[in-house]
Amino acid sequence: MSDPKKSNEEPTLVGGVPVVVVQKKAKPFCLRQVKGPGAPRECPLELDEVVIGRAQEAQLMLDSGAVSRRHARLVRSGATYRIEDLESANGVYVNGERTALRELADGDSLQIGDAVFIYQQGR
Repeated sequence: MSDPKKSNEEPTLVGGVPVVVVQKKAKPFCLRQVKGPGAPRECPLELDEVVIGRAQEAQLMLDSGAVSRRHARLVRSGATYRIEDLESANGVYVNGERTALRELADGDSLQIGDAVFIYQQGR
């Protein structure tokens, strides 16, 4: 009797050519910081709610005087995140437009104070 675990690891032969199936890894939601204090860095979004700010309690801390203590928050909404300005002094900009609340799309640029991020949607 064949070992089912071993058969999954070996390629299937089709016409004498081995056919291998590679499993895709899930891509996590992420903010990729491209400018500002701490850049460059990748910030995986693993929580349903992420507060961005200068405060030590913020899940995504930015050490900048241009960033409020509780500047903005990201909230998971189904298959994406939305950004909400928490009444910050300098606002939140998505693709160069100031916004109070907005759903994010893959590739959106996000500016908080002097920090710029690119939003990468998970798959």
